[in-house]
Amino acid sequence: MTGAKLSPFRIGTCGYSYPGTPPEGWSGVFYPKSRGRRSDKLEFYATYFNAVEINSTFYRPATAAMANGWVKKTPEDFEFAVKVWQKFTHPKKLGVEAAGSSDSWESFAAADVDLFCQGIAPLSDAGKLGPLLFQYPASFHRFEENLEKLSRTLAAFEPYRKVVELRHKSWSDHAEETYSLLSRLNSAWAYIDEPKFDSSVKQELDFSGSIAYLRLHGRNQEKWWRHQAAWERYDYFYPPASVRRLGTKLKHFATKSPATTFYVFFNNHARGQAVANALMLESQLADGKKSPAPQALVEAFPDLKDFVGGAGRGELDPG
Repeated sequence: MTGAKLSPFRIGTCGYSYPGTPPEGWSGVFYPKSRGRRSDKLEFYATYFNAVEINSTFYRPATAAMANGWVKKTPEDFEFAVKVWQKFTHPKKLGVEAAGSSDSWESFAAADVDLFCQGIAPLSDAGKLGPLLFQYPASFHRFEENLEKLSRTLAAFEPYRKVVELRHKSWSDHAEETYSLLSRLNSAWAYIDEPKFDSSVKQELDFSGSIAYLRLHGRNQEKWWRHQAAWERYDYFYPPASVRRLGTKLKHFATKSPATTFYVFFNNHARGQAVANALMLESQLADGKKSPAPQALVEAFPDLKDFVGGAGRGELDPG
């Protein structure tokens, strides 16, 4: 946006397409229930937020046609953080505890990197590509073989801005070495907020460098490992006091480090809680300018009333 000073904050959610009604979906709480022709969710989402974390690319690379569609549906200053394909970060079978087993991983080739990069090229060409997110499983411990895997993978994406989610405490037990490795590979360490266990990574909310990246998963400790449906793990609402504290800290960091861009994505998607919390934080960071919110969302989460400045769009444009 020529001549405009962009905010240092990119606020949104981990994914935007949650079909169906709550608790799994967002229809009727954030997205109005569609009537008539099919409506476009990304266009609607982009009227409220300036960034989104794309999660579908974890399961399969995007196509250029798909990414071109994302470009056309979003404003000029919108950004897409993109989670990389699981082939680069996970064992062949998701859920395998592969901390010490190299043969459980499928080696990627240059053709795999090219395929992934070709799919996101339209985002880069349009100036809408944010960081690539490399999310490693909790079973990915720090030892020599995994250090080599991490280095090789990040080096394969050398031209891109990168953030890495490392969840096991062995990485924070050697925090200085971890930061040094990521810095050499033009990568930032993603800060994650989630339930903490003995094996969990330990992180301080402190940032320097060009990118700060936060992923807020919620704190539903009881359901984190034991749940019947996947959405139960993310069934958590950050209370207003927590959101205000986070907003105050982020403003402080932004003042200390004016060259840093802050990406904050909420993943507590059950019941639409991620959207509500993201709007609360967005308003907290807007220096008195309150963001609008869908009326149905305000009704579902009354705490929003103290943050938002009235009802926003309530209908989806037909696509």
